[in-house]
Amino acid sequence: MDTANDFRILLAEKGIEELLRVSQSLQIPGRKKFIEELKSVSSEIQNVKYCYLSVDELLEFDSFLKIVETARSLKDMLSDSKDYNTALADYWLEYIAYLPELMKRGEIERVGEAIRYFAGEIISRSELDGLWLCIFDYSDRLEVVTNSEEYKQGKKAVVAYLPPRRFGKVVSRGMFVLQHDRIAKKGELDLVDIRSIRKWLGEVESILMDLIKR
Repeated sequence: MDTANDFRILLAEKGIEELLRVSQSLQIPGRKKFIEELKSVSSEIQNVKYCYLSVDELLEFDSFLKIVETARSLKDMLSDSKDYNTALADYWLEYIAYLPELMKRGEIERVGEAIRYFAGEIISRSELDGLWLCIFDYSDRLEVVTNSEEYKQGKKAVVAYLPPRRFGKVVSRGMFVLQHDRIAKKGELDLVDIRSIRKWLGEVESILMDLIKR
């Protein structure tokens, strides 16, 4: 597998950069150890990026296992604060910790296939400075900010689980991509589901490519 150009590895690499950037702002005990562990992960991700192993081999590769385990450990160190930097750190540590499941998708064709998507229902909606703050239930819950009138309470939808975005004091934890009557499920989409909604993922893919190139 071309791990050097795999979108999941590239996103994990970018996530580590983002984690190092916000680490000084996080309200956590043992910040020095947290940053040292991040720097170690940053080194290990390079080993993963240039290993060119198959998926099965990668899942047993020492450097891969180390970054996943370290991400899980560091995620447990985060506070329950709802501030933006903590939400961003939580997202990227979760992304890296979830890499084994993402890699099990096998070879992927597009950057939009490198993240998670959830199908569920909008259970509330409130105004937010000309936008809408929606509570989205997919077995768990996410706060999602949108500018579209289309996404109303009671509507079913699919959310792309993207890095958090800040809207004033509110942090949006994803982006709506479509109403999902065509997908008769609730919860996480698999790769077949994701490919079935590919034509709605243009904005998601643009956001992800801009992030990788940044």
